[in-house]
Amino acid sequence: MVKGRMLNVIKYLEKHKETGYRQIAEAMDETTRAIRYDIDKINDELSLQKLPLIEKLPKGKLKVPESLDLSIFLEDNEFVFSSKERIKILRLMILFDTANLNIRKLSEILQVSRRSIQNDIEEIQKELEEDDIYLEYKNGFYLIEKSEKSYEARSREIRSHIKILYKTCLTTTYEAYIKNLIYKIFLPVDLNKLFLWINGLLKKTGWIFSDQSFKWYVANICTFTWYMIREKDLPEKEWGKTGEIGDSLKEYETYIGKVLDHRQSEILAGFEKYTNKYVHLEVTDNLMNIEELAEMLIRKMQECLRIEFDQDGILMKGLLNHLGPMIDRIKGNVQLHDDVNQFIPDKYQYVYVALKEILRKDKLLAHLTENEEIYLAIYFIGSLRRMQKNSYMNVLLICGYGYGTTAVVKDALLNSYQVFVKKSISAYQMKYFTEWSDIDVVISTVDVEFPVEKPFAKVNVIFNQDDYIKLDLLGLQKRNVLTNYFAIERRLDFLNDEDKHRVMAVIKEELGYKEVKMPRKFKTLSDLLGVDDIKCVKQIDDWKDAVKASTDILKHHGNDGDRYCENVIEGMKVRGFYSVTDQVFALLHGSENAGIQVSCMSLLISEESVRFGEKEVNLIFCLASRDKKEHIPVITRLMRMISTTDFIKRLKECRTPSDAMSVIRDCEKEVEQHATNH
Repeated sequence: MVKGRMLNVIKYLEKHKETGYRQIAEAMDETTRAIRYDIDKINDELSLQKLPLIEKLPKGKLKVPESLDLSIFLEDNEFVFSSKERIKILRLMILFDTANLNIRKLSEILQVSRRSIQNDIEEIQKELEEDDIYLEYKNGFYLIEKSEKSYEARSREIRSHIKILYKTCLTTTYEAYIKNLIYKIFLPVDLNKLFLWINGLLKKTGWIFSDQSFKWYVANICTFTWYMIREKDLPEKEWGKTGEIGDSLKEYETYIGKVLDHRQSEILAGFEKYTNKYVHLEVTDNLMNIEELAEMLIRKMQECLRIEFDQDGILMKGLLNHLGPMIDRIKGNVQLHDDVNQFIPDKYQYVYVALKEILRKDKLLAHLTENEEIYLAIYFIGSLRRMQKNSYMNVLLICGYGYGTTAVVKDALLNSYQVFVKKSISAYQMKYFTEWSDIDVVISTVDVEFPVEKPFAKVNVIFNQDDYIKLDLLGLQKRNVLTNYFAIERRLDFLNDEDKHRVMAVIKEELGYKEVKMPRKFKTLSDLLGVDDIKCVKQIDDWKDAVKASTDILKHHGNDGDRYCENVIEGMKVRGFYSVTDQVFALLHGSENAGIQVSCMSLLISEESVRFGEKEVNLIFCLASRDKKEHIPVITRLMRMISTTDFIKRLKECRTPSDAMSVIRDCEKEVEQHATNH
């Protein structure tokens, strides 16, 4: 008799007449070994009925004969969930809807014995206790929740089913059952409307997540919603950053039929802050710390592995995008639960080991989880694999694990094939992708549930032999030259700078390397700030006048000071005085496209303190940068001057620009000396 998982395999084979063990295993979330067992059993049954067998082809391929009608199995066999599927269903029921559940009822629903249900419950009890949730039974089930971990357990449970919820075509009875069950759990809320609200919010705000972050975000919105409609108290924990979602809040309240209080609305908006992205690359105290942290990691890894990571602008950008949310996760005690061990192949283990040693010595990063460490290592692995550009075919790259893994896959493609990666997107964005005319092939590291209008291949993040076969079959042409540009450059140290530049120019031209355009990096404060950029005054009436005076100084560089002044003021009205540190200094900063032609900085020193809201400062720096990267070392060294010298105290006492300039240069020397000694 064919039953359980085998019926799911048969349903899959009905839709896919030519497939393979691996494809079925991925669709069923099973091992290829289990699928091989099922195919053998199905063929045994076919043999008994003297019917054609499912053909086993080379390289794990399968083919259903045209003369074979598999529907006969579906008519005469009753579906029974596997033990693994049954436990998932029960855990979902217990976490979200224990009302009116008992052993007898569950036995009838799942069509197994009461003993089987009891065994499943015992296993689930052990799992729940790890989250301080205790399952009691007395004529029915009820939960005792002893900590805020119960919320995280529910969110994690929903997250494990996000893929099913977003599927347009369900391939198994189990998937259909799970989706239907979750939709019932959230009644009277219509989850379809809730998902539309989420997508609308993301589109309106311009937030773009990795697929993993998207799952985390949706799961938290759903869990939060369940707490609201059940009128269940949110855990009294530190939720980390809060936020605002404006008019979208009213729309959400309409969907769930509840009005949120101030704390609840802030928590709902704050979920975005934990996702794997960095929303506002502005100069805040937090960003300064993040920039310093990124630069430290790059410097230490460079020293350890003797690889010029500081030449890779993509690496710095990637780390800036990752470190902000990572720090928020540390502060909020939020853990990444994804299995990412497979992302570090043996040949790159030395990178991971080196990074772990560096992290172990840092106070903030010493206790990162293994998953967080691996994600950081991926950025450095990606940097190692940056190669030349020589495009022939246009590729749409779908990668659901974030910026770092996207860079790894992209660089592997550029390293091995003559391609141009036209665009990189997450899987959920496929639904809205329309630029098919510019695409030749689609390559993805994740399952794609939406229609693909071009030749398609699914590959691993780190390519194996099967992946290279898939890409060859797509028609991608192998590169003729795989020389490492940076390795060549390092071996030309015997040449002077001018000759080295000329030689590398010839090599780039011959090998087809793209120009490596690194943003100019100002290394010290005095690189951006000269004596003509400093002004000392007795007093200033209010913060707007201080902004005006600071941006006026920038005019002698050819910048539009008036336009930049308006931009800075508007930014502070919207975001508040985030860039002002009480009794220390203010660091003003606007958008790089607001009339800035030349990167520079001004310093305004006021004898009388200037009030920014509840904060008061005597020192006002104003940074004008053409992009968000070239000033990073300056800000890093400014923070070091503040932390390792009496820079602020001495600067406050200055009454002339020349005196201030002398203090700046003296403190820069102290910082350099400190760095040399340590």
